[in-house]
Amino acid sequence: MAHFLTRVYIMVVEPSNCTFKLLMDHINEFDSYNGGDQGYLNEIFTWWHRIPRHINFLKHFWVGDEEEKKKIKTLLFGADPPILYVLHYQGMKPWLCFWDCDCNWNAYIFHEFASDVAHERWWKVHDAMPKLLEQFCMLKSKQKAQLECDRRQGEIANYSDGHWRIKVKHKRLKKGMDKLCSWKNMLKHWGETNWTDDESYYTPTPPAIATTSLSDLRHVN
Repeated sequence: MAHFLTRVYIMVVEPSNCTFKLLMDHINEFDSYNGGDQGYLNEIFTWWHRIPRHINFLKHFWVGDEEEKKKIKTLLFGADPPILYVLHYQGMKPWLCFWDCDCNWNAYIFHEFASDVAHERWWKVHDAMPKLLEQFCMLKSKQKAQLECDRRQGEIANYSDGHWRIKVKHKRLKKGMDKLCSWKNMLKHWGETNWTDDESYYTPTPPAIATTSLSDLRHVN
């Protein structure tokens, strides 16, 4: 099987005062076709080359989406071989959640971003990465407490999807990036301002990754 090395470039652009004023003056005049900044910018800068949707497809089920459209989106999220080049995860990101289910189901305001198929897609990528890199995806104790708090709220609300019933068994539950107290103990202090605000308590530093040549990468499984 051939292995490919993908390089991604990110460009940060700071607009001139004139361009910034243009953007702000018309912000209430144009509707973004995708609800985000990309759609708005495309409406303003009509002369540039637009990014096709399959290069930045949003993980989002709009309020007005019909069931047929939702089915089509779900098929796109899980297509194998992939149809989408880039899937833009919205709401609760899968790397801030657990493998077991999409945490967007446990918060009503995030239901429009919930997709088990898209969630599973990301975790396939995670599980295929080198074990050394997985350390960068570990959760902090505070985040685990937040996820459990959301799950309990979902249980109280008795959401019909029933994701709040799923018991998290993934290894990330017991492993973390920090040396704070148990996330379970944090739950009873939820909402206080004096328990995890001091970031100096933990400074997770994954080990340095040794550099390797391109020729070496061709032999990595």
